[in-house]
Amino acid sequence: MASERLLTAPFARIWLATFGAFATFGMVVLALPLYAKDELGAGSVGVGFAMGAGSVTSVIFSTLSGRLGDRRGRRPLLIASGLVMIVCYLALALSPDLLGVIAIRLLAGAAEATFVVGAYTVVMDIAPEERRGEAVSLVTLASYLGLTVGPVAADLIRGDNRFWLVWLVTAALVLTSTAVVATLRETRPESEESASLSWLPPRGALRPGLLVLLGLLGFGGFAAFAAIYARDLGIERPGLVFALFGGVISLVRLLGRKLPDALGARRTLALSFVCLATGLATVGAWQSVTGLLVGTVVFGAGQAMTYPSAMLLAIEATSGAEKSAAVGSVGAFVDVALGLGAFTLGGVAKFWGYGGAFLVASAVALSGLIVLAPMRGARGIPLEEVAP
Repeated sequence: MASERLLTAPFARIWLATFGAFATFGMVVLALPLYAKDELGAGSVGVGFAMGAGSVTSVIFSTLSGRLGDRRGRRPLLIASGLVMIVCYLALALSPDLLGVIAIRLLAGAAEATFVVGAYTVVMDIAPEERRGEAVSLVTLASYLGLTVGPVAADLIRGDNRFWLVWLVTAALVLTSTAVVATLRETRPESEESASLSWLPPRGALRPGLLVLLGLLGFGGFAAFAAIYARDLGIERPGLVFALFGGVISLVRLLGRKLPDALGARRTLALSFVCLATGLATVGAWQSVTGLLVGTVVFGAGQAMTYPSAMLLAIEATSGAEKSAAVGSVGAFVDVALGLGAFTLGGVAKFWGYGGAFLVASAVALSGLIVLAPMRGARGIPLEEVAP
């Protein structure tokens, strides 16, 4: 199985569509906090709400869309969610107020989550079984390349507060990605086991999801406040910080794409938690341009390893008929982490500053090692779930 071909034409198309979609997410990560602060006069809590609103609906729709993907197929998820995202980004170009932004982000969050669930499940469908960890690493490489290019592009397009132009470009990119996925055939496999009628997350995805929550909560704060924090430190183009972050993740995902399959998901996750905690602590304690850059590199390395390993654990712990639900459930925990990170760390930043917020996030990431410790099954699954 390990010798089976992974890089096929359908894989290439879903890779390109994922890159385009995440480039728009990267543009939003940079432009939306600055729009909320500069144009709408929002404080740190307001920025946190603007950034975290999408995660509220993402949490709900990640699991729901996963269940729908198992029952109805992956392709309808991709096309419908792409069309909704286009509408949302065009609505941002109308220069809404803060409440309008929050409403738009609530709808966009549902669509973004659905698109990601559809794309990642397609990858799981077409990848050889023994190369799924590598497949997740490669498709999430597309994600972070998009997140690397997006902020830099938004910085250049924005210029002197041309936020409307940023939103038009994001809509155009999503339109392109939707056109690409529309060329794919349905990949949902025929199975003797019928899809579950439940709308709840599969049990096997819960602990991997919790690990994702603890590992990525710091990214919620990083996404919401890194641009503002970098500007406060004297970096005129804060998009460069996101470019560094995404570049590190892309490099680790590319060179270390076989780590989850070869080293094992559990060991890879342990290494990622150490890097996450160290990087966030460096950003929080060493409050300078150098500290921000060094911490971002270490933090990015940890971020690169977290999601592919956790996703591999979830897929191994669930049945084939719940594959999309497993992908969606882990994705829901990602959304919880991003939203909770933006909300809670925004409150921490109000009282202890951005440095204090990153230190709190570091402690949360370190706690992931405690949750990971009992997982000693051969494939990273808790013993109580695999014992006869």
